[in-house]
Amino acid sequence: MTQHKSVTDAEPEPAPAPAPAPAPTADGPHQHDDAFDHAPCGLLSATASGVVTTVNDTFVQMVGVPREEVVGHYLIERLTRGSKLFYETRFMPLLRDQGRVNEMALDLQLPDESALSVFVNAAVDDSGGEPSIRFAVFDATVRRNYERELLAARRAAELSEKRVRILQAATTGFGTADTESDLGATLAEAARAATDAPQVTVYFSNDDGDLVPAAADATIIAAGQSSPATLALQRAVTQTWSDAATLSAAFPQASAFPQASAFPQASAIPQTGAVSARRARIESLVAVPIVEAGVATGALLCGFGRPRILEPSTIELLESLAEQSVGARQRIRLREQIVFQSLHDALTGLPNRLYLQRRLDDLLADNTPDARAIALLFVDLDGFKAVNDKLGHQGGDLVLREVSARLTSVVRAGDTVARLGGDEFLIICENVSEDQIVDIAERLRESVRRPLDGEAAGLPVSASVGVSFYSADESRNDVTGETLIRFADEAMYESKRAGKDRFTFVQV
Repeated sequence: MTQHKSVTDAEPEPAPAPAPAPAPTADGPHQHDDAFDHAPCGLLSATASGVVTTVNDTFVQMVGVPREEVVGHYLIERLTRGSKLFYETRFMPLLRDQGRVNEMALDLQLPDESALSVFVNAAVDDSGGEPSIRFAVFDATVRRNYERELLAARRAAELSEKRVRILQAATTGFGTADTESDLGATLAEAARAATDAPQVTVYFSNDDGDLVPAAADATIIAAGQSSPATLALQRAVTQTWSDAATLSAAFPQASAFPQASAFPQASAIPQTGAVSARRARIESLVAVPIVEAGVATGALLCGFGRPRILEPSTIELLESLAEQSVGARQRIRLREQIVFQSLHDALTGLPNRLYLQRRLDDLLADNTPDARAIALLFVDLDGFKAVNDKLGHQGGDLVLREVSARLTSVVRAGDTVARLGGDEFLIICENVSEDQIVDIAERLRESVRRPLDGEAAGLPVSASVGVSFYSADESRNDVTGETLIRFADEAMYESKRAGKDRFTFVQV
């Protein structure tokens, strides 16, 4: 009988021999591993001291140097100067302490002297006989650019918010400013907040066209014939000087930057060019004109103690502040004009009775021991009716203006000449003696008696004067401004009754 072996009883066939492992190379065991070489990030192995033993193609392409310049070299050699310091003082100590570092930002130095921003993950590998370090390096260019853009956007938003805050604060300050000094101080404060300038000066031009400081720091940037302020006014556009050399070249002989005492008692000491700039410690400057209806009527100056170029957005903010101040100044000047008109005579420009009454009340309220005598002179023109009858009211107005100028020219500095109405004038003389008031009264009479000019020539005009004299007495409280006016008026009529062109003196 033929015997058959079952499958289970068959002799097993020998297993195939395993394929030999690839021989290691100088570049490590991953030399032919496509997944390693073409990983989307740079991969490296290094000894505990940082000498690279294995590197993939991705990292070699990142650094742009041959593989042999990476393997066998310290990883720190591939870093920029700043990253080398960070790698030694922060990266490696942290790796040794924690055994792992995640997303640490470094910069690789490229052959063309540029830098590649990367994020590095690293871990200590103790699985072998000798500890080693595994690195994963990610190109951070896109992320870094995004972060820079994000930072720039955030900074722009912060600057915009700061600009809004400065403009809002300035608007509030401009709205509450009662004087040009208040306005100048508000504008200077806003400019200082916008630029951090250590020296800020604000000038407004007066009715004569001269620049007058409305606000200034301890060192005033002068506004002479040749200065940054006048140049800004002449050109009506913002002027900038970024360093001391530029300033000295622009103003070689001008006292543009004097050393001065604190405002408002500023006394400029003329200096020239670089010397004055050095004493004032100004090395860069911006001058912004304050333009009203196309005409520069002021200037905002910001001085810096170091070379500086302001960003266009900052200059734009300064120009916006200067423009905003224009409306506030118009409001202040309009209100001052209304107040002036309410207290002054429209024909002669002299103070009126309301102004004089307030002035008398202020003087009489001074009951201090050193308060001195007050005299009030009431002047009424003799013969003025004949002038009006012959020349009419227009001619009479010309005579009143001429008489007003004569009265103002013969009184003392500090005395107040006011027009009561018609051909009547009142004059307040402070700190005066009886002898002085007699002399003043005689000068007034003589000035009015002089021949008139123009069509009024040949028409005689004189002055009847009444004087009420009050010696300051703190024990009395019955003397008021109306009292002095009434006594002076009665004394004037006594001069009329006595023959005109004379004065009568009354002790109150």
